[in-house]
Amino acid sequence: MMARAPEGAARKCLLGALVLGSALLIGDGALAGVDDSRCPSNAIVIEPGTLIQAVADRAGVGASFCLKNGTHRAQAVRPLPKQQFYGEGRTVLNGSRLLTGFRREENFWAVNIRLQPSRKHGECLPSAPTCNQPEALFVDDRPLTRVGSKTALTGGKFFIDYAGGKVYLGDDPVKRKIELTVASFAFESTANDVLIRNITVEKFASAAQKGAIHAREGTRWIIENCEARLNSGAGLSVGNGSRVHNCDVHHNGQIGIEGNGNDILIERSRIWANNIYGFDATWEAGGVKIALSDGVTFRGNHVYGNDGPGLWCDIDCRNVLYEENLVENNQDVGIFHEISFKAVIRNNVLRRNGLGDRGWFWGADILLAASENVVVTDNTLTVAPERCGIILIDQGRRNSDGKLYKTRNNIVRSNNMTFEGAACAGGTSDTKPGSENFSIITDGGNLFDGNTYRVPEQAGPARFVWGQDVGDWGEFQRRGLERSGRLIFL
Repeated sequence: MMARAPEGAARKCLLGALVLGSALLIGDGALAGVDDSRCPSNAIVIEPGTLIQAVADRAGVGASFCLKNGTHRAQAVRPLPKQQFYGEGRTVLNGSRLLTGFRREENFWAVNIRLQPSRKHGECLPSAPTCNQPEALFVDDRPLTRVGSKTALTGGKFFIDYAGGKVYLGDDPVKRKIELTVASFAFESTANDVLIRNITVEKFASAAQKGAIHAREGTRWIIENCEARLNSGAGLSVGNGSRVHNCDVHHNGQIGIEGNGNDILIERSRIWANNIYGFDATWEAGGVKIALSDGVTFRGNHVYGNDGPGLWCDIDCRNVLYEENLVENNQDVGIFHEISFKAVIRNNVLRRNGLGDRGWFWGADILLAASENVVVTDNTLTVAPERCGIILIDQGRRNSDGKLYKTRNNIVRSNNMTFEGAACAGGTSDTKPGSENFSIITDGGNLFDGNTYRVPEQAGPARFVWGQDVGDWGEFQRRGLERSGRLIFL
């Protein structure tokens, strides 16, 4: 877990940027999101309005299904092993119900509906205290802000009175589409070898750390050419053997993709504008976060505009590969490897990450925190003013057995960094004298060498940090770093 971050205005920007139904070419020309491919000829046809679970149960293990174009509303499917679910390109699984019958009450509009409150989960920013309540409401496909009392209602907001059995709006609902999330997932089960292809999942009341497509308890799920949007927690959750290909994951309440497990691949996907409900990104929010995993590959993704980190592996991750990703304009760290182990971060392009004002050295494009045996090489960075390029941080953090994580044996080489402000890079520790990690940055086998730093000539004092000392380029080199590195003034 990161140190707590101050708030920014990113959530309003994300809500204001809402765009639905788009797709983007990624990497080698593959399309991220749904496409116009047809279902297999042997697939069992399921029309909108048909109960998908009933058909799946009757068909049994290994069956294939074609979910026809249109909106399949408020359905929750638990696949059996080896089942395959295909959409036709305009197939939408929508986790909400339509609300009608509103009437005017004082300055508000109300409708009678009986709801049971969901369990709150997750940490919210102070400006968004209801972020972790999964019930969400949409007016013409745009999410409204939930408030905790009727007196707080204004335009663009809603309130659920569980005791009174009513939902209140601050906006006139006449001639508008009003939807309230009711289903907590689109697909979830412990089955193995499930395929979900070419389907949009939207407006599910997924709890924080759970996906609308929730594969975390399954094995070897393949999720490809899907779009996950406007779900309350995560868009997608992954687990052992999961494969995510060519998906478009955006405008989800907490995070785009989350999960844990071994042998996970996330590739050629667009992951953007997530954490619209204001979760605290230092808890968990943003683009992607995988934890407690061995063998994770992030390849060829475009990760941008998330209110939180871009790509993040946390808590005892091992054998992680981040390569050929474009990671830009995220409010927190672009690529974040935290309290973890062996990884390679190579051939990525990072631009202007860490935009939130976290202070110290937290605002970075690439950050290794309390991690070891990581190679960071051949990446191209454009670093926003007052932010850092590549940073190592040690905080003296302990694992569940009480042993200290070590920021050691990390090699940073052959990276190309262009700074829009003053240069900032290196490694630092906030442990106190007497800690066994006090000198881990300087004595732990960490190395910066062969990197290029391009800096505006009038940018101001550089921050090349090593251990507890911050200095200029000359001091950095006198400590044995960047002996073949280059500092170029623009």
